[in-house]
Amino acid sequence: MDENYYPETYHIKRVEGADQVELVINSTDGNIWEYGIPFSRETGRYAFEEITVLELDFGMEFREKVEDELDALVKKICDF
Repeated sequence: MDENYYPETYHIKRVEGADQVELVINSTDGNIWEYGIPFSRETGRYAFEEITVLELDFGMEFREKVEDELDALVKKICDF
């Protein structure tokens, strides 16, 4: 994790009208990361190739937290 910034706030929510989840991260250095993460209602899987970037920028703990929240949200949306 870069010692100059860290995730100050973030949110993960469903994009209404689309099979997509939005992840927005506000970091302490003023930057904002925005991701649209598509998912399949049939399988309950999502495609988020940039997840490794989160680990590089913010550390493994943050990456795991985001993955857990994404898993739970997509599971809830898909009713699995």
